Amino acid sequence: MRHPTPGRDGLPRRPYTDAMARPRVLVLDEELPLPANTGKRIRTVNLLRRLSRDFDIELLVHESEDAAPLDEARALGIGVTAAPARIQKKSGLGFYGRLAANAVSSEPYSVTSHRTAAFDRAVRERIEAHRPVLVHAEWTPYAQYWREGDPTLVIAAHNVESEVLGRIAETSAGLAHRAFFKHQALCMERFERSMFARAPHATAVTERDAQVLRSWGCPDVEVVPNGVDTAYFVPWPETAGAQGGDGRTLVFTGSMDWRPNQDAIAWFAHAVHPLLAQAGPYRLTVVGRNPPGNLSENLSLPAEIVLTGTVDDVRPYLGEAAVFVTPLRVGGGSRLKILEALAMGKAVVTTSLGAEGLDLTDGRDLLRADDPRAFAETIEALWRDPARAHALGLAGRDAVLAAYDWDALYSRQARLWDRALRRGRV
Repeated sequence: MRHPTPGRDGLPRRPYTDAMARPRVLVLDEELPLPANTGKRIRTVNLLRRLSRDFDIELLVHESEDAAPLDEARALGIGVTAAPARIQKKSGLGFYGRLAANAVSSEPYSVTSHRTAAFDRAVRERIEAHRPVLVHAEWTPYAQYWREGDPTLVIAAHNVESEVLGRIAETSAGLAHRAFFKHQALCMERFERSMFARAPHATAVTERDAQVLRSWGCPDVEVVPNGVDTAYFVPWPETAGAQGGDGRTLVFTGSMDWRPNQDAIAWFAHAVHPLLAQAGPYRLTVVGRNPPGNLSENLSLPAEIVLTGTVDDVRPYLGEAAVFVTPLRVGGGSRLKILEALAMGKAVVTTSLGAEGLDLTDGRDLLRADDPRAFAETIEALWRDPARAHALGLAGRDAVLAAYDWDALYSRQARLWDRALRRGRV
C-alpha cells in the first residue's frame, strides 16, 4: 500500500491502492472549462485534472456547438457528459426580453437563465447511472439542481455573487442600471443564503468569502485560493518596449464579456489615461476574449488602448509588458490574472480591490493605488526605473511559487471532498 504524499503546502494526498475504487464525484457546471481562457475555466480545469488522480470525476455540462473540447477534457482524465440543453444566449431581442421579465422576479437572472428541465433530467440520470458519492456544484447557481436524498452536496463559490452584483450597482451609470443590479444583488443574496444553508460543505477562494458563507449557515468551508501553473507561466526574455516606444507598455488580461473588466478599462480610459498621456506616448494592450463588437466605441477608448479579442496564448503579450495593470473597481474572489503576470516576473500595479484576497505585500510583491493620479504616478515611476520594475516582478514570482502553485492548492479541495465523503457515510 502506498502512503500519502504531501503536497508543497504539506497537505497529504488521499492514499489509494490500485485495487481500491476511486470515489465517484458528479460535478455540475455550465460549460466545459476548455479552452482555458477565462479565470473560472482556468481554475476549474487545473483543479479537476489534478483531482482526477484520486477521484472518478464526471463533469455534467450544457451541450455546446463546439464538440472538440470533449475529447481534450477526457484526455485530462475528466469524464464528460453534455446534457441536451443550451444556455440562453446573452444577445438579441430575446435576451433583453428575458432581462425585462426578470426585473420583477424574486430570483436572479443568472439562476433562472441556467435552469432547464433537460439539464435537471440529466442530473437525475447521471446520479442513477454513475452512482456518485458526492455532487459538486462548480458554480453556486448549479446548486439549484441538488435534491433532498441526493449524495452529499459541495458548492464551489468562485465569488460571493451578490457582492459582485452589489458593487456593479454602486458603479453603474444611470438610475435604471443601478436599480436593475441592486435588485439582482438582493435576489442573488437570497438565493445564496438558501443554498449555503442547505450545503454542508463549500469552497471559497478567500478567507473573507469563507466567512460570509459560514455566516449563511454552511458549517464546513475550505479556502482554496486561485492559483497558477508556474511551469507554464515563466519569465520570458525582456522585450518590454517592443510596443509603445521607450518601454512605456502596459498589459491587462481578462474576459471582456465580464462587466467588472469592462468597468476597469472604462475607468482607466477616462480617469488614468489623460494623466499618462501628458507624459508621452504609451500603449495599453487589453487581452481578453469576447469583447462586444462595439465595446471600443461604447467605452470611448483612446487610440492608446487596444483590444485584442480572443487569443490562443496570453504569454507573448505578458512578455512584452513593462507593467501589468489591474484597475478593477468591482468584482470579487481573487485574481488569476495577477498571479499569471507575477509568475512571469512582471511588475504589477493594481487597485486594492484588484488584489483583494491575495496574500501579497504592497511594495514588495506588487504596488497598489486606488485614485487615478496615484495609479498613473505609480506606473510612471516603474517606467522610469526598469530595475525597480524587474526586482518587483521577481519578488512577486517568488511569492507565487511559495503559495499559489496549483499542485499545492488542489490538495485542499481533495481534503474537503474527503471530509464530505466521511459525512456521507455517517
